[in-house]
Amino acid sequence: MNRTNASDQSKSQTLCDRVSSWRELVERCERKPTRKRVHALRVATLRIQAELADELNDLPRASREAQAMLRFAKLADKVRDALGSVRELDVWIGKLRGLCESLQDTMEYVPRSTRESIHQIERLIERLSKKRERAGLKLVAKIETRRDDLLQAAQNVEKATSNETDQVDAEQAPKLLKEFAGIVAEFPVFDEGNLHGFRKKIKKIRYLAERYPADPLSQRIAVQVKKAQDAIGEWHDWQVLARTAGHGKHAKNVEAVELLSSLTAEAFDTAVETSYCVIRHLADLEQGGDAGLGADRKNVHSENAASASLRKLA
Repeated sequence: MNRTNASDQSKSQTLCDRVSSWRELVERCERKPTRKRVHALRVATLRIQAELADELNDLPRASREAQAMLRFAKLADKVRDALGSVRELDVWIGKLRGLCESLQDTMEYVPRSTRESIHQIERLIERLSKKRERAGLKLVAKIETRRDDLLQAAQNVEKATSNETDQVDAEQAPKLLKEFAGIVAEFPVFDEGNLHGFRKKIKKIRYLAERYPADPLSQRIAVQVKKAQDAIGEWHDWQVLARTAGHGKHAKNVEAVELLSSLTAEAFDTAVETSYCVIRHLADLEQGGDAGLGADRKNVHSENAASASLRKLA
């Protein structure tokens, strides 16, 4: 699937522009919650919420600007939950369809066990497709119920935010490295119980790093964090699908569950390995080994401290 790089989109957009685009996405998604629109609105919501949380750090909570941002975040949370449910179903259905195609195309003769796996997976796709239809209707209803409040909150945020292009901040990358190190410290060992939680926590780091496309170090951070997110997301999707395939009346889907469980195990190993590689890479950024990033950087003391913290954890 072709996806536009989020950092490319932000090159010509201010936060105010992104909020304006968000309002348009809400209205389009209300009309027809297609896979593409749901994904775009969910990403835009997460990105704006991360940026507003960062902006709030420099504002008095009682100020008009801060109150507008807090109001938007509260309303956006309600829609984001519904968007997440629809988005997950879209991803799972897409992965299962791709798996069926790969099973059918790998050999001229398809063994009986493989045919049974395909049949069971197709039933699971049908079940998830019906669930997706219901989730889409719930999403539309939720947007309709809160449309006026959502759009008004977005307009208030537009007025409260600067219309100037985001400027590169010499403190931003070191700050993100330090925050990433703090998150990593919460996860001394990755396992199936905490890996997805790690993914959710580092998402904010990526969005804030992507906010500064002109800063090479910030972009390196964004690229690395996305690698970890993608690998962990791949594992989590297969894990949920394996559990779903063997749940309730579908517990007899032995072949499908066995196949999905195998894919889950492989994806878990890859996700853990990728996460540790990303941690090591971010720790090494301070050394300037990647395209000489250290040559042009300022505030070396802050970066050294952040890098040292990461290196200990790596």
